[in-house]
Amino acid sequence: MKIKLIFSLLMIMLYTSNIFSTTRIVTVQSYMFTPTPLNAFVGDTVKWSWINGTHTTTSLNVPMGAIAWNNPIDASNTSFIYVITAPGTYNYECTFHGQIFGMTGVINTQATGIKQIETVVSKFELNQNYPNPFNPTTIINFNIPQKSFVTLKLYDISGREIGTLVNSELNNGGYSVDFNGSNYASGIYIYKLQAGNFTDVKKMTLIK
Repeated sequence: MKIKLIFSLLMIMLYTSNIFSTTRIVTVQSYMFTPTPLNAFVGDTVKWSWINGTHTTTSLNVPMGAIAWNNPIDASNTSFIYVITAPGTYNYECTFHGQIFGMTGVINTQATGIKQIETVVSKFELNQNYPNPFNPTTIINFNIPQKSFVTLKLYDISGREIGTLVNSELNNGGYSVDFNGSNYASGIYIYKLQAGNFTDVKKMTLIK
């Protein structure tokens, strides 16, 4: 038992080092988890958000090194947060409605979503994503000349915040973020970088 616990902790440390959290929302309503499948990266936070009904989010199988979960999603428990700790496929269901109504979900997870680039940085800078327009993946690069707490957030065209791509203290340098728009509808989106007192925003277009 001790060996298994130590191994799990080592796996978590291995896969979550140098990974910066992105929050991905799954709504729970009308016998459906939306979106499913959900594409994510190790280190991301998945947040199930209740809309209506009495449900659970219960893991069926998880990758080696990940932790199983079982949590109610109802009027008294309106959200549940789970941090992805290992790459692979996560299958889950509502125990009340999984077999009868097919209320199941899948999270497909890759190992990384953000990496540091070897480059000389002299100023704060947010670059235009490329390719743009894109379908369904694109890359966002930014530079920070000094150690800063950095957020990179995603908004729809109305200005409503719909995701967080980076939320961490970063050392000076250039960074590259892979964004997968598989779970989003076609349209124009806004991404906003804030690092210390620096703020910049740009638009990108998803075409499916």
